[in-house]
Amino acid sequence: MNALARAVSAEWLKLRSVRSTWWFAGGALLTMLLVAVLEAEDTAGFLRGQGRPVEPVSSVLEGVEWVQLVFGSFGMLAVTSEYATRGIVVTLACTPSRTRLLLAKTAVVGAAVFVAGGLTAVLGVAASAPLLQRYWEFDAGQVAGRILAMAAYMALVAALALGLGTLIRRSAGTVTVLFVLLYVLPLGLQGVAGSLDVELLVTVAGFTPGPAGERFMAGEPAFGLVLTAWAVAAVVAGVWVMRRRDA
Repeated sequence: MNALARAVSAEWLKLRSVRSTWWFAGGALLTMLLVAVLEAEDTAGFLRGQGRPVEPVSSVLEGVEWVQLVFGSFGMLAVTSEYATRGIVVTLACTPSRTRLLLAKTAVVGAAVFVAGGLTAVLGVAASAPLLQRYWEFDAGQVAGRILAMAAYMALVAALALGLGTLIRRSAGTVTVLFVLLYVLPLGLQGVAGSLDVELLVTVAGFTPGPAGERFMAGEPAFGLVLTAWAVAAVVAGVWVMRRRDA
């Protein structure tokens, strides 16, 4: 087993051994089920009078808007909790290479959130099915593709949060920056664009993490690359800062 594989194994052991991991997973699942069912009920009520079909994953997409913050916080805490408890000192003693350590954390967090995010999306579709099934236009391949896109989106948000957490080292500050990137920045750019009549700002807003993720989950793969670039940039910046600052 090479050094990176050992680091990944150690990070996976830490991740599955702490209770907070399972609390986050349970919270994400409950949030998704609640939002998906409520959204499906509203959609079904609207469609009764319209007679229009709906995609099976439509209610789950609304749930992702909430669950992404849960998984983002999970990714962030993989780093910030170690700085808060000074456990990072022990971690770096075991894995001296900062680059290897952060790559291992990113791989473990990304894989865990991809699986958990995909599972929450599947269960969200299953929970909303009794309410929407009469109005569905069901295509198994399309549904599977959308669920995989949602899982990838949540994994990338978690990786983005991990990179931000490495830069900021504080949970409160990291959550604030993540919230701004996902929600405040695109709305702010759109508002300024409307006030100043600058169309370019609307285009820029579409390339921020939140809107890019929405378009990726809606079936535009190119925007998955945009979101990946955000996550990679955050992790690379985290590596750069970690290698130049003391633990």
